[in-house]
Amino acid sequence: MDKKKWGGFAVIIAFLLSKAKFLLAFLKLSKFGGTLISFGISLFFYAQLFGVWFAVGLLYLLFIHEMGHLVAAKRLGIKTGPAIFIPFMGAVIGIKDEIKTPKAEAIVGYGGPLAGLLSLAPLAVGYAVTGDSFWIVILHLGALINLFNLMPVSPLDGGRILAGLPIVVWIAGLAALVAYGITHFSFILLLVAFFGGSAVWNRYKLAKTYAAHANDLMLYRAARSRVLQAKHEQELADQEAAAAETPEETYGTFDPVAWSLRQDLQQLKAASPSDAQSAGYDVLRFQNDAADDYDAIIRRIDQRIEPLLEAEKSVLYHAMPRKQQAVTLTAYLALGAALFAIFEWTKNGLPDVPM
Repeated sequence: MDKKKWGGFAVIIAFLLSKAKFLLAFLKLSKFGGTLISFGISLFFYAQLFGVWFAVGLLYLLFIHEMGHLVAAKRLGIKTGPAIFIPFMGAVIGIKDEIKTPKAEAIVGYGGPLAGLLSLAPLAVGYAVTGDSFWIVILHLGALINLFNLMPVSPLDGGRILAGLPIVVWIAGLAALVAYGITHFSFILLLVAFFGGSAVWNRYKLAKTYAAHANDLMLYRAARSRVLQAKHEQELADQEAAAAETPEETYGTFDPVAWSLRQDLQQLKAASPSDAQSAGYDVLRFQNDAADDYDAIIRRIDQRIEPLLEAEKSVLYHAMPRKQQAVTLTAYLALGAALFAIFEWTKNGLPDVPM
C-alpha cells in the first residue's frame, strides 16, 4: 500500500472518528444520512481495491446517474427516497409512489442515463486540460455504466424506458444479456438476467391470461353492476315496507327483485360471446346458491374478478400509444448512440495495463 497516498486519508478518518458523536447526530437528523453513510462505506471498499481517486470517480458517476432518476421523478410529482450506494452493485433510489403510466416510467428511467451522459462533460474537460489518462478511464467507465443500464431488460433503465413497447423488445434484450453473460461468465449479468426473465415471464403470463378471459371480465363487471342495482332496489323495497302503516299481505315466496335480477343475468349470459358462457353460468349459480344475499353474490363475483384485474392492469399499463412509442424509441436510440460513441472514442485512449 502507498503510505503517502493513504496518509492523508487516514488523518481524515481519524478526525471524523474523533467527532463521531456529532456526525452520528447529524446523520440521524439529516434525510441524507443513508446516502452519506452508504457513500462512505462504498468509498472505503472501492478504495481498497482500486485506489481512492478511482473510487471517487466511480461514485461520482453513480451519484449523478441516480440524481437524474430522482430529478425526473420529482418533476412528475413522484415521491422518492434518498440515493443508497451498495458496494459492487451500484446505487438505487426508492420510488415511494406507484408509477401509473409507461410514459412516466420511461421519463424516470431515461433521467438516469441522460444525467450520466451529462456527467461525462466535466471529465472530458479534465482530460482536455490535463491530458491525464485518469480522466479517460473514468469517461470510459461512465459510458459503459450508462450503456449497460440502457439494455432493454427490466429492471435496468432500458427495460423501464421501453416498458410501453411490445414484449418482444424485452425478450430480445434478455436473450442478448444471457448470451453475453454466459460467454463472458458474469455472475452479476446472469443475476440481472434472472430478474429480467422473471419480469418477461410475468408480463407474458398476465397478457395471456387477459387475452383468454377479457370477455369473462366484461361479463363479471356487468353482472356485478346489476347485482348492486338489485341490492339497492331491495333496500328501497324494505324501507317502503317498514314505513307502510299496514304491511301488504304476501303469498308464496315470489321476490320481484330477485326474479328481475335472474332474468337480466340470463339475458347477459345469452348476449355474451361463446367463451364467456361459462362465466355466465357461474354468475347464475352464485345467485342460486346465495338466494337473496346480494353481498354474498358480490363477494363471489369479486373473487373471480380480482386475478383478472391484475392481468388487465398489466396489459393496459404496457400499451403505450404508437406516437409515444416512436418518440420513446427515438430518444432511447439517440441516447444510446451518444453513449456508444463516447465509449468507442475513449476505448482507444485507455492506458495499457500490464498483465
